[in-house]
Amino acid sequence: MNSFSLGAQIGGPDYAEKARVQEQQLRDAFNRWTGDYSTDVREFAFLLRIDGEIHRYTELWQIVGAQKAKRKRDWIEVEIGIPKAWWQEAKNDTYKRRLADEVEAGFRSMIELLQRNKRSINAQALLDDWGRIKAAYLTSRG
Repeated sequence: MNSFSLGAQIGGPDYAEKARVQEQQLRDAFNRWTGDYSTDVREFAFLLRIDGEIHRYTELWQIVGAQKAKRKRDWIEVEIGIPKAWWQEAKNDTYKRRLADEVEAGFRSMIELLQRNKRSINAQALLDDWGRIKAAYLTSRG
């Protein structure tokens, strides 16, 4: 069985509460999600690098949006650089949509990496299940 995680490194205390709530909704969905998509990895992991008043990861590391997937020991990971301008859009659903789109780009990168390395991946099932989770996330209040 595969599991999913969504971690975050936040660059300062100025991160908006509304953005935190929207991020946590997606994290909660990931924490409940398991599936049988690949025998070559245990976990599909995402790490948000969120700009703030103290650290601006997108400038420091030159990362904006979903980066290329990296295979670790028994998991696969995608970092997502989040500029301050993105999370400031959390007053409406623009941030949620952007976050969901970047996660989807990350899943596609993970699939491409596994396929390129001739590793097992049930890409269609993963994307279908993600589509259902994404739709529920985008229609949830927050």
